[in-house]
Amino acid sequence: MTINPIKSVDTESNISLNSNTTEMLRVAKDGFYVRGVKVPQDEKEAEAVYKTFHQWLTWAALTRNY
Repeated sequence: MTINPIKSVDTESNISLNSNTTEMLRVAKDGFYVRGVKVPQDEKEAEAVYKTFHQWLTWAALTRNY
């Protein structure tokens, strides 16, 4: 079974990074979402988004089909 870890929704102009069927990170017009919860825009926003992107990237590398 091949799982595509990137899902783009053009009608909403969102970018979603998925782990299996779980949305890990979404980039939307109104902000970033980590596992479906909007990340508050404060001094910790970038760190939360970076950590989630790193987790997703690690998962995608480990489950990659060559």
